[in-house]
Amino acid sequence: MTATDPTLVLPAVDQAPFFRVEEVKLAFGGLRVLQGVNLEVKQGEIVGLIGPNGAGKTTLFDVISGFRPTATGKVLFKGVDLMQRKPYERAWLGLGRTFQTARLYQNVTVYDCVRTAFHRRFARNPLGTTIGGLLGTTKSKNREREIVERTDAVIDRLGLNDYAKKNASDLSYGTLRLTELATILALEPELILLDEPSSGIAQKETEALGPLLLELREELNATFLLIEHDMPLIMGISDTIFALASGEVLTSGPPEDVQNNPEVVESYLGGALEVA
Repeated sequence: MTATDPTLVLPAVDQAPFFRVEEVKLAFGGLRVLQGVNLEVKQGEIVGLIGPNGAGKTTLFDVISGFRPTATGKVLFKGVDLMQRKPYERAWLGLGRTFQTARLYQNVTVYDCVRTAFHRRFARNPLGTTIGGLLGTTKSKNREREIVERTDAVIDRLGLNDYAKKNASDLSYGTLRLTELATILALEPELILLDEPSSGIAQKETEALGPLLLELREELNATFLLIEHDMPLIMGISDTIFALASGEVLTSGPPEDVQNNPEVVESYLGGALEVA
């Protein structure tokens, strides 16, 4: 079950969409980066977001995450408009995100990166948690035991056992990306935004990434919205694809329909989309 802050009570909304972006717009000065983006993600889906460089994909993720407060429109998550919430509140509501470049403390071990994320997941009362830890209360000991067990389980599930005692600075880029994913999973989000998860990793690791995401969806009942330039990967695992160009959605639908759409093909510099 996803952690929720008791102060963030979700309103009762009949048939509210799990996640929907409505008419999101953003301009930098006179440059319109997002021009009324609309998309929807159903719970349990893997939804792909494709488009050429500069299409606005990562900027849209920034808006969803709360890093572009000047954006307009609605971002509805389980009936809550995230545009009215602070970035950390969005995380408490069940939103998780990775970045194009893994953002981890470099001089911290893989194990401690994941364990710290679990501590953040359980930290409802930081002062009380700290005092309990210092005093060694039964509650704090039980919590720490649970965190250790969960940390071990996530590290094992993502095949990071051989790297658990290594600092992030000593990892290959592919292992670093897996560690970042492990820290996100530790927060138990219901919707995970993945920004180019295969970027910079070896072909063998890319081939293993698709099956891993499919398995995590089934095991964790997670929902994914991912940006990806590796066409075989994103077309092979997505239930629905949204194609962006120049800050707006060109088309959406099943992968086989989107990859053959003339506007999508044209947006990729006039070349066919290679998915084989």
